[in-house]
Amino acid sequence: MTVAAPTDPLSIALPPLVVGRYRFPDGRAEVVLRSSVWLDGAWWSCLDRTFRAGAGFLVPHRHAHSDEVHFVRDGVVRYLLHGRVRTARTGDVVVVPAGTVHADPWASKDGPATVTTLLSAAPEWVTFGVRVGEATRAGQLTRNGQPPLPVVMRIVHETGADVLAPALPAALQRRVAIPALAAIGRRFWKEA
Repeated sequence: MTVAAPTDPLSIALPPLVVGRYRFPDGRAEVVLRSSVWLDGAWWSCLDRTFRAGAGFLVPHRHAHSDEVHFVRDGVVRYLLHGRVRTARTGDVVVVPAGTVHADPWASKDGPATVTTLLSAAPEWVTFGVRVGEATRAGQLTRNGQPPLPVVMRIVHETGADVLAPALPAALQRRVAIPALAAIGRRFWKEA
């Protein structure tokens, strides 16, 4: 299924408000959670992410029910889509239809990058964004500027966000894999 990119959320008369700003202590990454926004007949959850050069890689994943759109605000990013690593630059838009295996854009080694991300709205994306922001502020990031997988899976498990591994059946992930990784996240990483 083809998904059309909605209007750029920062170009409208009343862009989504900043409701939370979370910065990693050493400046490696920043997550800015914005209010949900009504664009082209649909609600979208909205956040901005800034990564320093080479940071921001997240493991490949998919969203069973959520479309995702990335607006590259500044810099050069790499991302994974349809099994291929690709490049996008300032002004480019990356559209990821629901069910597509991908890795969100991360900063290339050329310099820092900022990306505004939209997720087809579901209430859990707001809570997910806040929790990822809290993990970022608490310094719970890998060298790549993302929370460790068990921390992400803990947040997924506790919020119900639509994040799945590429190949495992969704029911198996929701019943076994996500709760198991969430338990590791609770045991080895402080409260996010």
